[in-house]
Amino acid sequence: MTPGKIFLYGLCFLIIIFLISLVFPTDGWKIKNHIFYFPDHTSWYPDKPAYKDIQKIIASIDTSDFDFITDTVASIIPDSVQMLADTLRGPMPIDSVYTYTYPFEYPEGQDTLLYPFFRTINILNKKDKPVRILHYGDSQIEGDRITSAIRNYMQKKFGGRGCGLIPVVPVTDAARTFQQDIPEKWVRLSLLDRKGDSLVQHRKFGIAGALSRYMPADSTDTITHIGLKPIYFGYKNARYFTHVKLFYGTSANMLSVIVNKTDTQQLNTQPLISSFEWKSGKRQTSFHISMHSRSFPDIYGIALDGDKGIAVDNIPLRGSTGSDFTRMNKEQFHQMFQMMDVEMVILQFGANAVMNITDNYDYYYKSMTRQLKMMKSLKPELAIVIIGVGDMSQNTAKGYKSYPHLNKVRDAQRKAALDNGCIFWDLYEAMGGEDSMPSWVLADPPLAQKDFVHFTYTGARIVGELFCRAWTKDYLAYMKDVHH
Repeated sequence: MTPGKIFLYGLCFLIIIFLISLVFPTDGWKIKNHIFYFPDHTSWYPDKPAYKDIQKIIASIDTSDFDFITDTVASIIPDSVQMLADTLRGPMPIDSVYTYTYPFEYPEGQDTLLYPFFRTINILNKKDKPVRILHYGDSQIEGDRITSAIRNYMQKKFGGRGCGLIPVVPVTDAARTFQQDIPEKWVRLSLLDRKGDSLVQHRKFGIAGALSRYMPADSTDTITHIGLKPIYFGYKNARYFTHVKLFYGTSANMLSVIVNKTDTQQLNTQPLISSFEWKSGKRQTSFHISMHSRSFPDIYGIALDGDKGIAVDNIPLRGSTGSDFTRMNKEQFHQMFQMMDVEMVILQFGANAVMNITDNYDYYYKSMTRQLKMMKSLKPELAIVIIGVGDMSQNTAKGYKSYPHLNKVRDAQRKAALDNGCIFWDLYEAMGGEDSMPSWVLADPPLAQKDFVHFTYTGARIVGELFCRAWTKDYLAYMKDVHH
């Protein structure tokens, strides 16, 4: 073939590609659950993509610690209620709330939904146990991301210690405060991993949607143990505890436990859920329990708490869209809910729903509505906050862009929250809105991972603080309201 013909063939090929790029949809061609893209001709000579400016958000936050504001509650509350500030542990962030705060949204005429929770935390010193906040989410909160920042804030301001409820078998290897020391025969069984699983033939997975089970080698294997060793990473308050509570299921045989090699007790089991509590007069940084039985019960978690204040539990449900709570045993869920004195629930899902590409997300709205109604039935005054899905990006010919249908998932979450008497916090807008995720990924240090979905620990800390600012803004408004 002559050079001239090669040139003509090449030119024709480029012309065909150019013509296809002119007619191919810039937002892709959807076939079932997949979207196919064709390079836009403008990408042949692209400019550097311009992503959302998030400097206003980042500049308003000191990521070194939460103790960054010297102002106090008393500065905006009348002198006659100065005593209320005495219930707080340290200063409340006042100036930062008004530097950059993306607020909570409430159903029309129901902007007092958090008041019962606010009233509870104002009398924490009168309670002989901590009140709990459950933070459920998908893989976005694994490794205590976001939750740890919320917990640190709450415990510094209102008291409390410990990292809350943790599983015997960790969800991931990304432990932040404690490292589990357990024999290999311990296995984790999750509500979300039950397909074809003959080991669990019931729906009793506890409040965390998963259980840990000891699988003995034979009938002579009657001794096991659970150990927790500190790794001294994370917030200081979470590393210490004075109260331990073990939640376990039924067993055909008596269960004998030895705590820290000294305290021996015989335990009975109840049909749905039982608990064993151990208290110490001084702060603990590790824990060890030996267990003796001919048939071991399922373990639903170990709560490491202080004697008062607030406990905040990190409960990741990887792969969930937030629609799995109604699959759990409601009676057991309710019983454990009461045993743990739960006052507030945070639900943070949506990433997995975004991956399910469809034109209509009414199914997601209906599913979330079922979950919220079930939780409301457990405790009518329960404070429920839905954190909407954050920005997520996909690689396109014009750079990383927000998923075009992400706002539909966010809108379904908002509608479900507001239609069912819950609070909504729009993380998508709070972090900068459309096309903001690339700015989090490209920040120095990075605030999000290179999958353009998950936050780094630094970014998660910022998200946690932004959430706490919105919470604080409404708490301060409550304090003003009830004392005027």
